[in-house]
Amino acid sequence: MTKATKDSADPTRILVVGGGYVGMYTALRLQRKLKQRLSEAPRPTPASASAPTLDPTLPAASPSQPPSRSHPLPHPPSPRLSPFPLPSASGITITILDPDPYMTYQPFLPEAAAGSISPRHVVVPLRRVLPRCQVIVGEARSIDHERRVAHITTLATAEADAARAAQAGPGLGHEPSTLELPYTELVLAPGSVSRTLPVPGLAEHGVGFKTVEEAIGLRNHVLEQLDIASSTRDPDVRDAALTFVFVGGGYAGVEALAELEDMARYACRYYHNIDPDDLRFLLVEASDRILPEVGEEMGGYALRELRARNIDVRLGTRLDSCEGRVAALSDGSRHPTRTLVWTAGVKPHPLLARTGLPLTSRGRLRCETTLRVTGTEHAWAAGDAAAVPDLTAMDEARRAAHKGAANEAPDETGDRAHDDTVSRAALSGVAGAPRAAGDGAGPPLCAPNAQHAVRQARCLADNVAAVLEGAEPTEYRHAYAGSVASLGLHKGVAHVYGRKFKGYPAWFMHRAYHLSRVPTFNRKARVLAEWVLSGLFKREIVSLGSLEHPRAEFEMAAGTVRRPDKD
Repeated sequence: MTKATKDSADPTRILVVGGGYVGMYTALRLQRKLKQRLSEAPRPTPASASAPTLDPTLPAASPSQPPSRSHPLPHPPSPRLSPFPLPSASGITITILDPDPYMTYQPFLPEAAAGSISPRHVVVPLRRVLPRCQVIVGEARSIDHERRVAHITTLATAEADAARAAQAGPGLGHEPSTLELPYTELVLAPGSVSRTLPVPGLAEHGVGFKTVEEAIGLRNHVLEQLDIASSTRDPDVRDAALTFVFVGGGYAGVEALAELEDMARYACRYYHNIDPDDLRFLLVEASDRILPEVGEEMGGYALRELRARNIDVRLGTRLDSCEGRVAALSDGSRHPTRTLVWTAGVKPHPLLARTGLPLTSRGRLRCETTLRVTGTEHAWAAGDAAAVPDLTAMDEARRAAHKGAANEAPDETGDRAHDDTVSRAALSGVAGAPRAAGDGAGPPLCAPNAQHAVRQARCLADNVAAVLEGAEPTEYRHAYAGSVASLGLHKGVAHVYGRKFKGYPAWFMHRAYHLSRVPTFNRKARVLAEWVLSGLFKREIVSLGSLEHPRAEFEMAAGTVRRPDKD
């Protein structure tokens, strides 16, 4: 950015798409870095509340306007009147767009499912943490970066679509209406979504484990299965209710299984006709080991720990079908179950394919080491959505290659062989550090994990602020620190800075690390207080599954027929 651009009186809107790890941390740091230049959030007065802001950057609505080439999906023309206030002249507005008005701290989801942490303490309200930012609860449908406009839907547009659909009658579909939200700088951090496979019955009976709603719903479901098993003498119904199948041996699958198994076995003491040995937990993993992030040795310890708790771990096995509530595995076994938890990986957010920006073969945004989208101005990305070269891995690989080739003859042929060795070493990454999958060629990429996400968000915010001030962005560089994983209460594994821990020390490190990383002192204090209280008192084993049908009691009183539960 030139000095002339820096001194321009034009307003600047930084649009952050996504309110998760990267989105919230980026906006939080930008809020601090640009404190003096941030526009005060305009508050409409009663007289002007009904009058939308006239946005000169939006085109006039035209039914005949053809869709942009960078927008592959058709969308209805948007009005020229924007409901989103513009920043004042020469001011900066930071806008966060996310379907939820809160950030979910996902490492705490297993403990929330087990009842160790209250659900409301796993999430961070964006409006409280980002008081000088504009938070829009909505979803980006596509990005037209040539015009620097995001096509978004909000709760208001969804309500309007529902009203039009009701007037049009059944069978008449229509494209969802969108609004155009202009921006100056774009930060893409939509995260990832669950990677599902075309397994028969999965869509009907499976449940994920990426949101706090899924975690609490799974907790209620597991406790309800104990109630079902306790109130029947049918052995088939009882066995299916007490069989819990988890697919995926990564962090999410192993930690969720371990915490819920701990909770379920504890709850059995309050059921007169259910013994902990009646429970059957099954972990299905397609590869030959679990928790690859903590290394082979610690992964092997975790496997032995789970099997010692009578958890059936099937390695090298896939889920072929779950039709009729029967989990059919590739090893030929069949397991009737009413609980199937799918945690078998993630994939890039579908929005990335509708941005017109350069992508890798796996659907992630190609990024430079400065976290700017490759070959694109005013567009940035980090976290799960970004394929960022890992400079630390390349540097260590080059040093290892130089050290190994130190005794080679310094002739021309040897130099070429040495250069090839360095190149191959740089592509292979560093042993022990997880590498993100990219195109199969090129430099090693930063793994899409929380360790990189938080640090990339900090670097990204600094670079955006630097560009707005006319300075040069810096490269992202972070050495792999290690990984920690919980295996239930007082059990865990850790591989941190080359040192390996297991059992209680690893579990304590897991809690201490994530307590230090959860944002705001408010959340830290509340989580710590709940941990202390859970150590002094017994677990809560109450199922609140009725929360999923809050109007059921009123509908029954009003005489309307309640839709039968799918379960």
